[in-house]
Formats: sequence, structure tokens, C-alpha cells
Amino acid sequence: MSEEKEKNTTGNSSKSPKTGKLLLIGGNEDKKKEMEILNILAEEAGAKNARIEIITTASSEPEQSGLAYEKAFEKIGVGYAQSMHIKTRLDADDARILDRIEKASAILFTGGDQLRITSIFGATPVAEALRRHYFDKGGFVAGSSAGAAALTETIITDGDPPMSLLKGTVSMSGGLGLLSGTIIDTHFLSRGRFGRLIQAVAGNPRLVGIGLGEDTGILVVGGRQFSVVGTGIVIVVDGRDIGFSSVPDVEVMEPFSVENLRFHVLSPGAGYDLLERKFLAPPPRPKKQEGPGPVSGAKKIPSPPQKN
Repeated sequence: MSEEKEKNTTGNSSKSPKTGKLLLIGGNEDKKKEMEILNILAEEAGAKNARIEIITTASSEPEQSGLAYEKAFEKIGVGYAQSMHIKTRLDADDARILDRIEKASAILFTGGDQLRITSIFGATPVAEALRRHYFDKGGFVAGSSAGAAALTETIITDGDPPMSLLKGTVSMSGGLGLLSGTIIDTHFLSRGRFGRLIQAVAGNPRLVGIGLGEDTGILVVGGRQFSVVGTGIVIVVDGRDIGFSSVPDVEVMEPFSVENLRFHVLSPGAGYDLLERKFLAPPPRPKKQEGPGPVSGAKKIPSPPQKN
């Protein structure tokens, strides 16, 4: 096997040159104060000229969830941000919904239950429209909590954190597939979900595991590289170098052993190359100014991380 083939373990090299951007958020992002992550979303979507469609399918309270985002984007100054309550598979075949997705500059999936998104959207015209928006038009797609998890190739649907290092206690399913070769868990630190992601990657080392902290996200460019935004931490779990693993041999509900799992801890500004499986160091921090400086405006989108 050539070196190039060895590196191509996530499947992301097959993306179209027009592949767009993703903003995957760990949940509980600030919607009232600085709103750093939502400001980035708005800027990427076109700022005042943005047309953001908010999909509330995952939520058990879709109207309330959608309204919270509508108010936040109105405060930021976005020209158009409206909710779409796609509650059934029949809704996902509605011509009016399809038209709105075609015209959107950005699509945002709210939190809730990721299995609601995949079971309602799977193999529908709306799902195909979403893929065209992202892969063919270079469009922007975002998701928070369950809305982020559902956008990857494989999703975690269940798993009790205290039991998650016992074989068979983490349930997985197929996602919408906008980001291949990955699996995401959200609310990662606050809900103690390390074990869930470890078991997911140990069971399928081809996948890169990404644990998103709250009020924290990753901005993915072209399906390959991402940089961390927000206020918290992102954990990357890489199983490519796993040596010994007892996962195939132990019984269900038994603990397992895994050798050489690799972890990376990323703070805002740092990044990761999903194809090369390399940590990307953040740009150098500017020196602190002495004395009063100019008043800064809105926070800018971070510069791309630097390769080591």
C-alpha cells in the first residue's frame, strides 16, 4: 500500500472541489450575550444578506427552539432567519420546503434527538437538496448538539456514560453523511462522554472521533480541515494506530482493552487535518498592548491553523 493510500483513511479526499463549509457546535451556545459562534455562522452565511433556514426537526419543542435562534439572529442583524418545522417524512417531500432550501445561504439544524433527523430525512428529496447545497453549490451547513451529530457519516444514538467502557453499551447508526470518516459526540465534557467516543472509535478505528464541548464548535472547510471556535475545548480521538484490542473477543457488557489510542486536546484557534490526521497548531497569539488600545468590534473568524 502506498503512503498516499495509507493516509486516505477518512474518505474525505473524494469530496467535490465545490464542497462547502460546516459549523458543528457542541450545544448550549451563547444566544444572548457575545454570541461568538452565532456571529461566525451569520458572517459565513452572508451577514445582513444572509438567508438562514433553521431546521427544528430534532427538537421536542420545535417552535420554542426555532424562536430562540430567530431572536438571536435578529439581534445580530441577519436579514432573514426563519424556522422550518419538518416533523414527518411527508414534510420532507414538500415542494415549499425544497424551495426554501434551494434559496438558503445557510442551513442550521437545532438540537434534540439526532435519530429524529436521520429517520425523518433519510432517502427524502429534502436530504438530497441538502447534499446538493453542500457538495455541489459549496453551501454552508451548521448544526448544534444533535443537529451537529446527525451531519456526520456515523452517529452515536445512545450510551450511558458510566457504562460506556463496557462492550456493546454504545449504540450507533448512520448519519446524513456530510462529513465522512467521522463520528461526533456533543456536550462532551459537561456530560462525561469520553467513554462513548472511545468505544465508538475502538469499534471502528477508521473513524476520527470528535468530542465537542458546549459553546464550542469546529468550522470545517472542504470536508478536510477544521479550526476550533467558541469558548471551550474539542477532543479528537484517533484510532488509526491501535495495536492490541480485545474488543472483538470480550463478551457484551465486559470491559475491553485498547492499545495506542491517540488523543488531541484543541482550544479555540487550534485545528485538525482529517485526511492527514494531524494536529494543526493555532496561530501565534498577538502580544498584549501596553496601555489602552482601540475598542475592538465584532470577533473575527479565526485564521486557519498552522501545520506542525
